[in-house]
Amino acid sequence: MKKFFAIALAVAMFASMATVASAAENTTTLTTEVPAATYTLNIPVDQEVPYGTTSMKIGEVTITDSSNFAVGKNVSVTITYDKFTSTGVTTTIPFEVEMVNRQYYSSYKKEMASGESIIFKGTASGTVGTYATEWFETNTVAAGGEYAKIEDCYIKFYSSDWGKALAGEYTATITFTAEVVVE
Repeated sequence: MKKFFAIALAVAMFASMATVASAAENTTTLTTEVPAATYTLNIPVDQEVPYGTTSMKIGEVTITDSSNFAVGKNVSVTITYDKFTSTGVTTTIPFEVEMVNRQYYSSYKKEMASGESIIFKGTASGTVGTYATEWFETNTVAAGGEYAKIEDCYIKFYSSDWGKALAGEYTATITFTAEVVVE
């Protein structure tokens, strides 16, 4: 009798396993949520440009309080600008935006055409660098170049453009548009 119960129990156990194994389709659904990358973009404040200025530091463009980044997940900041204009005056005063590395000031200046971008690189620690970086050629590194931090933002003018401007109160705007990008 014990043998009969043991065999019956073994057959019942086998039958219950066979039922699960014989199901036609079994699925497992996996889900996850990627948190949004966050950051604070810091740009130069509004300021007055003295008449006749040929070069003026207007501040820094930095990122602070960043999170949820990675190597290859960066912030691109596009810089757009136009000439100084004045209501009722036909002349304009063109200028250029220049991004500068303090350490390599004499050899590294990035002249920014309107619409160009600077990149704040994502790091393995989950943040982006405080300063944008740019590859530039040097003689100090065996490979012929290195990354430089872009620390200061300057505006540059030509004296001849100041001289051609008619009297008036001129204004210009520099717009900094940031977006998270993936390499």
